[in-house]
Amino acid sequence: MKSMKKTFTILSLFLFFAVFSSQTKAQVLPEFGIKGGVNYATFNDAENFNAEYKAGVLLGAYMKFNVPASPMAIQPEVLYAQYGAADEDSDVQFNVNYVQIPVLLKFSFDSPGAKPNVFFGPYVGFNTKAEVKNETVGFNLEDDANSTTYGVVVGAGIDVSKIRLGLRYTAGLSNVANDDFDSSAKNGALALTVGVGF
Repeated sequence: MKSMKKTFTILSLFLFFAVFSSQTKAQVLPEFGIKGGVNYATFNDAENFNAEYKAGVLLGAYMKFNVPASPMAIQPEVLYAQYGAADEDSDVQFNVNYVQIPVLLKFSFDSPGAKPNVFFGPYVGFNTKAEVKNETVGFNLEDDANSTTYGVVVGAGIDVSKIRLGLRYTAGLSNVANDDFDSSAKNGALALTVGVGF
């Protein structure tokens, strides 16, 4: 676990340094933007219940740094993301929300009128809420949830003028909760996003 965290930290730092070194040489202003969308989340590898998808929101901002003379860009993001899962066998719902920071490597393809792209990269998430509830009552689970999670993001999109459309899958590589709750459950989510670049 510690070695994986160290690897993600090193990778994130490498990507950040690559951004700033390339921008210093090229003196190109980055693109700023905002984005939002629907996050269809569940728990992968859950042991204690049958998890199914639940809908949440994904909101935030990004900066895109183009790498000179290449189709690549580095795109750090700061997002508020609602994760969790519904229990297939009851009306119980688990809600875990994060401030999430992905650092994405983005490859764009030139085409008339629009630019398709693919992207991937690591993320780290900081828990802001953890609860379990049904239709009548809810319980705080913050003592059972890990304060930090990490994983990877992969996806594809299309840029049309200033509009940024994207479809991404977020795969958690660390456990959502500690041993007192469910030591194997990991976040997983499919998100459809719409953004505007400035």
